[in-house]
Amino acid sequence: LSPAVVGLGDGRPFFNESFRDFSFADVRERFAQVVATASVPRVANDTSIAAAERMVADAAQAFEKWRNTDPLARARVLVRAAASMRARRDELSSIMIKEAGKTWREADADTCEAIDFCEFYARLAVPLFQRDRIGRFIGELDEQWYQARGVALVISPWNFPLAICCGMAAAALVTGNTVIIKPAEQTPGIARTLFDILSDAIAAEFPKQFGRSSSGSSASGVVSFCPAPGETVGAALVRDPRIAVVAFTGSRDVGCDILHASAAPTPFASDAQARTSFEAWAGGPHAHIKRVICEMGGKNALIVDTSADLDEAVLAIRHSAFGFQGQKCSACSRLIVVDAEGPKGPAIRNVIHRLVESTRALVVGDPALPGTDIGPVIDAEAQAKILSMVQRAKSEGCTLELALQVPPQALAMPNKHFVGPHIFSGVRAEHSIAREEIFGPVLAVMHAQSFDEALALANASPYKLTGGVFSRRPSHIERAKRQFRVGNLYINRGITGALVARQPFGGFGMSGVGSKAGGRDYLLQFVEPRASCENTMRRGFSPEL
Repeated sequence: LSPAVVGLGDGRPFFNESFRDFSFADVRERFAQVVATASVPRVANDTSIAAAERMVADAAQAFEKWRNTDPLARARVLVRAAASMRARRDELSSIMIKEAGKTWREADADTCEAIDFCEFYARLAVPLFQRDRIGRFIGELDEQWYQARGVALVISPWNFPLAICCGMAAAALVTGNTVIIKPAEQTPGIARTLFDILSDAIAAEFPKQFGRSSSGSSASGVVSFCPAPGETVGAALVRDPRIAVVAFTGSRDVGCDILHASAAPTPFASDAQARTSFEAWAGGPHAHIKRVICEMGGKNALIVDTSADLDEAVLAIRHSAFGFQGQKCSACSRLIVVDAEGPKGPAIRNVIHRLVESTRALVVGDPALPGTDIGPVIDAEAQAKILSMVQRAKSEGCTLELALQVPPQALAMPNKHFVGPHIFSGVRAEHSIAREEIFGPVLAVMHAQSFDEALALANASPYKLTGGVFSRRPSHIERAKRQFRVGNLYINRGITGALVARQPFGGFGMSGVGSKAGGRDYLLQFVEPRASCENTMRRGFSPEL
């Protein structure tokens, strides 16, 4: 899955971290002990704009020194961070359980993914900074290599508060950029823990050059932690001309605003003030075009045709739709069932019946308990939005097949906001729950007369993130690979849970811009390519000859 780099880690290529197997009693008992004792770091989202600007200044000042460090040593920073996370693995998962409401398996997978990002990107980064010879020509030496871009702003989400934050920050750091981490306001505690891990790894690898500091910055400005409101401080950071890279994961609306705000002033503006602004920017020390890596939302569809193995399909649909309460950009939001006999035909009714009964078996409750399948949604605002979409679906005439009840003991939990899984049938393309991203445990079941119609329905969304097909017909599988236009297509399996390196993750359309996270091309977004051509002829003597 990656090159093996001599002197890095175990000297072997990358391989994914294994998940905890909670079917073993001793594993459960050890994990439960850590969950019971772990605490979420108290972090106030109160960094001011002035303090954030000082972090940018520190990062800009540290950039040249960090860029010029040995790429292998920078890669060892990530391997050190991975080792620290591996040693504190259950603690990190426990923090996410308590702060984000993740269940055991979801939290453990999040931690594994963070470790994977560090190990994988460390191995990919080293070759980028070695000069690569292009061809062999007598009298000419052609080479290509890469350099870091500058100060990188990482704006991370709350739904994968460790993995995605770590992946974006690690990619920026290992490629020689300095980093400012602006975490989601709902989950600053786990982000603070990651910041400490990265800072300690930098200080351990570069004890003389980059030590810890007591301010919001550490490692002499190489990485900084900026917990703050996105509407004010986040917006100011995005617009700061010293920021060279913005790596964002979150909603479509915020992502589009970041793309707009990051655009350089235009020299073709009609008014004099705008032209003056452009000249000032173009002549300044930070005259660069910002690189924006923007991973946004999804309205993902999973198609079930008449040949599908429903024993496998139903469980995969259930997990894809309701895992982590549907709060994944990759979650299954639309289920498209092919039935030639119509929207109330036997095939679609069979799928709905089996899915409803399977979903009834899910346990809604405290995510700190091992048997819980469905925990709380992230906050009261999310709960209100999800329930409002449920009401809209009812008012528009969609049929509610299931609204799984939340037990009283869960409702009594302080500061926890629950929404049970909801399944609607009779959903058509014009209905709200077929078009709008909900980001909660609500599944819209739609009918298609044929497989071609199912593909057309699936492709109708402006989001192009994940999609899936359950079919035992090779022709349908091949057609889906050609025509189901999403960034990540899954065949005969669930559509969530992409693994680093094995399933590089990311979409296009309104699902974002940029290369796939956990893929071989991801690091290229944080660097600039350089090339040189040298005439090696010396007074008629050619070393190449």
